[in-house]
Amino acid sequence: MTVADGCGAPEGGVKLEDTALGSQAVVAGTVRTPDGPAYPAYVRLLNDSGDFVAEVPTASDGGFRFYAAPGEWTVRVLAPGREAVQQTVSTDVGKVARVALQV
Repeated sequence: MTVADGCGAPEGGVKLEDTALGSQAVVAGTVRTPDGPAYPAYVRLLNDSGDFVAEVPTASDGGFRFYAAPGEWTVRVLAPGREAVQQTVSTDVGKVARVALQV
């Protein structure tokens, strides 16, 4: 069983095509522990009201990405045996909002 079996999304999220960035707003980043990449872990995307919008499992390098509407988002990380952490980011069309989180 892989970590992706838990939510159905591909590990790390859908791959970003360089040619598609001009029409997309993206939230992407990495999750680390003091010992290396956070894997397995789940990254959730919450809207500006705090409502759940999407979830992806981290890739083996701790990476993740979401295609999102322009605006403000909260990225929340859930990792086994660790406290949840979160960070608020803003993104716009043609931009990648980069997030680096440690659990």
